[in-house]
Amino acid sequence: MSDRFDYPFPLLIVTGKGGVGKTVLTATLGRAAATAGHRTLIVEIGGQQQIPALLSNDVDASDLATGEPTMIADGLGWESISADRLLAGWLSGKNMGLVADRLERSGALSVIATSVPGIKDVLLMGHLRSALESGEWDRVVVDGPASGRARELLRAPKQVALTATEGPIHDQGARAHELLVDHERSAIVLVTTAEETPVNETAETAFDVEDDPGIRLAGVVVNRVFPTEDPSGALGKHPAGPRLARRFENEQQAIARLEEELPVPRLILPEVPGGVIGPDGIDALVGGETQPPTTVDDAVTLDEVDAIDLASPEIIVTVGTGGVGKTSVGAAIAARAAIDGRRVALITVDPARRLADALGLDDLSNELADVELPDAAGTLAATMLDPSATFERVIRRDGTPEQADAILTSKFAVAMMNQLSGMTEYMAVERLWELHHDDDIDLVVVDTPPSADALAFLDAPNLLGRLLDNRVYRLLVHGKQRSFVGRALGGVVGQLVSTVGGSVVRDAVTFFKSFDGLENGFRERGDAMHEILRSSSTSFVVIASATGTSLGQASAFVTDLRDAGVDPTATVVNRCTPAFDPKKGAGGPLVDHLRVSRAAERARISTWTTDTGMGLRTIDELDSPVADLDGVLDLAERLR
Repeated sequence: MSDRFDYPFPLLIVTGKGGVGKTVLTATLGRAAATAGHRTLIVEIGGQQQIPALLSNDVDASDLATGEPTMIADGLGWESISADRLLAGWLSGKNMGLVADRLERSGALSVIATSVPGIKDVLLMGHLRSALESGEWDRVVVDGPASGRARELLRAPKQVALTATEGPIHDQGARAHELLVDHERSAIVLVTTAEETPVNETAETAFDVEDDPGIRLAGVVVNRVFPTEDPSGALGKHPAGPRLARRFENEQQAIARLEEELPVPRLILPEVPGGVIGPDGIDALVGGETQPPTTVDDAVTLDEVDAIDLASPEIIVTVGTGGVGKTSVGAAIAARAAIDGRRVALITVDPARRLADALGLDDLSNELADVELPDAAGTLAATMLDPSATFERVIRRDGTPEQADAILTSKFAVAMMNQLSGMTEYMAVERLWELHHDDDIDLVVVDTPPSADALAFLDAPNLLGRLLDNRVYRLLVHGKQRSFVGRALGGVVGQLVSTVGGSVVRDAVTFFKSFDGLENGFRERGDAMHEILRSSSTSFVVIASATGTSLGQASAFVTDLRDAGVDPTATVVNRCTPAFDPKKGAGGPLVDHLRVSRAAERARISTWTTDTGMGLRTIDELDSPVADLDGVLDLAERLR
């Protein structure tokens, strides 16, 4: 077995920008540790269940329970954990078990979590610490969240320990922080691809976690690197030569930059033709084998829709996980519709600078900014959601000045905006309601944040209503109830005070009392958007890449949307390997690599289309990332 995957730390957290292969690497590290004789537990967070299929042909993840370890191979266990369930379980341990399920269903669990920002992350880290201290496992390998969210996760224990200076929350935070900063017991591995944006994010994450909270960086894995054979020589005068040579040169520059900026162990993993599929692919990586090109059918054809309908919808929502080019495709959809004559507003919910650069704008804010499109029959304006600014505008619009000031200065309001799961999506729906009712706009294109949950945006209109209707906080706000339920909930309130502190509960009560009279407006808009998002005037477009993991997640998106009463319009499979004709003067291993990659992708896409019955458009990988308006327009042209 190759020792290149040996990171000798009891707790190893894997993170990186979405779409760089983080989950496959986690599975590989877990398999390598188990193969070396270490009793290893792989942990997926957020309720994800992708890894079992990568490690065993005999395990169906749908039959596995979350929240408890399951052995999926010799010496190798797997567990999927949910922060909400951890919080419910912890509250049960505080004699609140009778209503923990009710709290979770109603949304009050999220309110409790909001009362102590970071509590879910602390409980997650505490769960990992308990797994190590149980003596059952030598190593715990965690498929962590994408790098931006991972920074919040890793900082939370220290912040919570400082905020809650005593009691059980403080103890949880202090012990989790102690584990994370122990350089003999814990470390992180960053995974990236050799592209500008993932490399930038990798460097930022490395500096952040080493500075604060001070976690050890075990190494950087550069994944899916183009074959090291220089295409300019291997392809001779083939028309694809210059494009592939640019990719090769860009990747080598990115790797050199990583070497200069991050002097830590670095592992280069070549792109596997056809991708890493199942246990055989993982075992090949662990063993250090070079997977030779396999015989594939070059003749697979795909039945693609002529074009995505951009003329009829009033709202188009793009959904997808990170790393699939969702923001770029969303911008291209908006530009295409504007060129064809529609008055388009593009709103991105993902706070990324790259969209402003791609649209030729100095900046993006919560206000619409006009985008200059050459020869467009319509108009395009873009905005980037600012949840806090949107919340303030709505509160000041609907409430009295005194009421608005009381709400906006509440500590609970600040915590809710920064920490409450789903609040960003909820504010996006409020902003969408405003844009949808703007007489100068006839199409709104929504670029949702990268997510493994397609229903997060669909469910957002109901979020605040659930919180406002929660019995716990109705009891807090409107006084005592003499019923049995009222007395039981009163006991919950007492437990809350003893657990999170009286001042935290008082802040929450003040916030909800200040909200009195505003809830009807929020409910009415939420109900209206709930219906609009499920009407024929709204189209959902699923964005994916051609990897097996991405198509699997896209399939889950389609299922979730249909179960929620939405029939997604189409799927765009982005960044496909372009066609490569070997008859034009080139051959050898590099040509075989490209042909195998494309054929394997198209076979996967064909099977996926048959299984889902979805309309499909494919977009080949561009010569370079979409970094300016010309790139957006090039992508828009491909959507015709």
